[in-house]
Amino acid sequence: MSTSSEERIEQFYKMVEENIKNGMPYRDAIELAAVTIGGLITAKVSQAMAKYQEAIHPQSHLSQEEGNDALALLSMGVLWDNTYFNPVEPDVSTPLENTLAESIYFIMKYGREEDGLKKALEANSKCVGDVASRGNAIQRVLEKV
Repeated sequence: MSTSSEERIEQFYKMVEENIKNGMPYRDAIELAAVTIGGLITAKVSQAMAKYQEAIHPQSHLSQEEGNDALALLSMGVLWDNTYFNPVEPDVSTPLENTLAESIYFIMKYGREEDGLKKALEANSKCVGDVASRGNAIQRVLEKV
């Protein structure tokens, strides 16, 4: 019997929480959990990490845009939901997996800042999509830091 997306995502967050509890920095905790769970979880975390890097790189167009968090989520959504182009292989991710990636983006972007949890939740609230689910995921990780 295969594990559902929801079960894999819950397993991922439990592993992240355990890794942090054991003293691991949250970025390492996220990456280790993603690699351990594998599959689309690894792919979504990789996409979120890449988008986070683009959003903070001072020479990227994204980092210079007003409302760059919303644009980052939108650009990931365009890729995931196949709204504006046809990829070579269809994306088989679920909305839950997309929400996971969006949450990881906020965690990575704001987690190291003073009041990182508060800033991540504020940024999340300004973006469309499943704000509540993203907020819960952000809290699960950043409350442990």
